[in-house]
Amino acid sequence: MQKEILINVEPQEKRVAVVEGGALEEYYIERPSEVSLVGNIYKGTVNSVMSGIGAAFVDIGVGKNGFLYVTDMMAPIQEFDLLETAAHHPRHTPRPKPSDIDKLVKKGQEVLVQIVKEPIGNKGPRLTTHVGIPGRFVVLMPFDNHMGISKKVTDHTERERLRQILKKIMPNLNMGLIVRTAGVGKSEADFRREIRYLAALWRNIKNRSTKIKAPNLVNEEYSLTFRILRDIFTEDVAGVLVDNREEYKKLMHFANNMMPSMKRKLLFYQEKVSLFDSRGIEKEVEKLYNKKIALKCGGYIFIEETEGLIAIDVNSGSYNKKHMEETAFKVNCEAATEIARQIRMRDIGGIVIIDFIDMLREKHNREIFDILVNMFKKDRAKINILKMSEFGIVQMTRQRIRRGVKKVSYKDCPYCCGRGAVKSAATMAIEVLRSIKKQIEKVRLKEIRSYVHPEVANYMLNEDRSAIAKLEVLYKTRIVIIAEPEMHIENFRVEK
Repeated sequence: MQKEILINVEPQEKRVAVVEGGALEEYYIERPSEVSLVGNIYKGTVNSVMSGIGAAFVDIGVGKNGFLYVTDMMAPIQEFDLLETAAHHPRHTPRPKPSDIDKLVKKGQEVLVQIVKEPIGNKGPRLTTHVGIPGRFVVLMPFDNHMGISKKVTDHTERERLRQILKKIMPNLNMGLIVRTAGVGKSEADFRREIRYLAALWRNIKNRSTKIKAPNLVNEEYSLTFRILRDIFTEDVAGVLVDNREEYKKLMHFANNMMPSMKRKLLFYQEKVSLFDSRGIEKEVEKLYNKKIALKCGGYIFIEETEGLIAIDVNSGSYNKKHMEETAFKVNCEAATEIARQIRMRDIGGIVIIDFIDMLREKHNREIFDILVNMFKKDRAKINILKMSEFGIVQMTRQRIRRGVKKVSYKDCPYCCGRGAVKSAATMAIEVLRSIKKQIEKVRLKEIRSYVHPEVANYMLNEDRSAIAKLEVLYKTRIVIIAEPEMHIENFRVEK
């Protein structure tokens, strides 16, 4: 299927959509006020060392202290298969203990670190001392001596070819090297050319780090559009359309230096119809913020994001056949494909729980699970997925690196305070009458006024009319209900 990369640039934000077969498959957004820090390299100062949890807090000058785990100082990169290591760095290193952090860093020590996860909520950015300089085909690891290939390169013949190329390059490099998926099919000359560029970049980074004082930024990762071209552009991309002339010129210059083969596919879009609208993508983007996603068969999935995990529920909706098993299987099949797509587009990270419709046949459960696993092969994030339980539940984790699409574009509703619901008019009417009763029990009054939201006022003056009348007779007082249009439905005011 034809794949396109659409880049929309406006003063307030940059958006990138990856479209395959006319459908939105990936979506990214970046704003000047919220530029991603992932990949940035800093010279930091250790503020404190917590041996109990095996971590150090490092001041890197971004406001929140970075979090440096002992495992992020000792363990090799997990996303890659390590092929060979030096004798002093054995392939199977023992799992570090939390107390090992005391041997590695001390309070006040300066360290060179790289951000691997954005600050999320109250947590600062997660750091590593395993600095990686990513290129198009390889990642250069200056402080490691590992030689590896991405696990997503599954063809054994290609892996062996790449292994032989690495063996020729590694002896004179004195640094670690990891082949990325984009390196598949590339020649030794392609790798050597890029490694020379990355090695020169590392020399500049090292020189700068010796001249500046901590805490300080040493090297900034590429902005969104440059990262997309470096990490996503492949031979199967038919075209990259950019709707901003200045950005187009910058990307063309980048392509000329880093990716000459892409130049003919990089196009400046200048039609009157906006770029995203011309491909029908704007409506698809808007749907990314909905909790309920309709399926073509009539069923739907419901996505609920919490602080600690994401719950996804599959429902049959209007789709109904005579046999429940057939209904459940059909809906689950379509849902599995859509769930993988939604998780990828929304850039959902953390723990994910998927509740499929119960099916009786074990064969059907296996088929649904296989569909889900195969669809996740398109995802560049690291994913761990467990077998479907007897209750039809799949548990998985997805690597969380940056804030998801929703968190960039939305904030918690100030009206419901992020709950997604507010108290009903009936509930508030009960609370108001309870408060009125407390007031007039303390001090006998001739009249008491209550200012409430219009919906609550309407409910009280109609449904609760008899209850108000009883209170007036019992306490020999007059109760006045006043509607306040600007008042929050959960707020009210009682005055004597």
